[in-house]
Amino acid sequence: MILELNGIYAGLRFSAAHIVFGHDSCGVIHGHSYYVDVKLSGEPSGEFGFVCDFKVLKQIVKELCSELDHKLLVPRDHENMEYSMEGDSIYLEYVEKSGNVKKYMFPVEDINLLPLKSTTAEDISIYFTKYIEDKLQKMDLEKSIEWIETTVNEGIGQGARYTLHLK
Repeated sequence: MILELNGIYAGLRFSAAHIVFGHDSCGVIHGHSYYVDVKLSGEPSGEFGFVCDFKVLKQIVKELCSELDHKLLVPRDHENMEYSMEGDSIYLEYVEKSGNVKKYMFPVEDINLLPLKSTTAEDISIYFTKYIEDKLQKMDLEKSIEWIETTVNEGIGQGARYTLHLK
């Protein structure tokens, strides 16, 4: 059985800025109003015959959306980007292919430094999926789940989907 949450209707949304370092048009700070769709496949189980309680799954996704909302998403593990922290500020340096160095400084509270190589919809969808898996495991709720699929949409009709098979 497949359980599905539609991000638009379930309120699984966040607005954030990001930079796709090195990309011609997306290599500048810009933002999106993201929404997140989630599907779980598994066997209904437990007292109520749920694949997973909708309320639990929505809370997990909303928690991460809240962490990302109104932040600049920065890929901590990008190969050509380095960062340093000084007091309440974070400094970023990105070395372009040409050798030119772009430097940025932001208040730490405005940044969400993610353990990713990029902040594309593709990488963010993987991040959401693994986050959901981790939370379900910590609650001991993943046993009957076969796969988790997360779509991170940058707008209506434009998103990236990642499927993680647990069995």
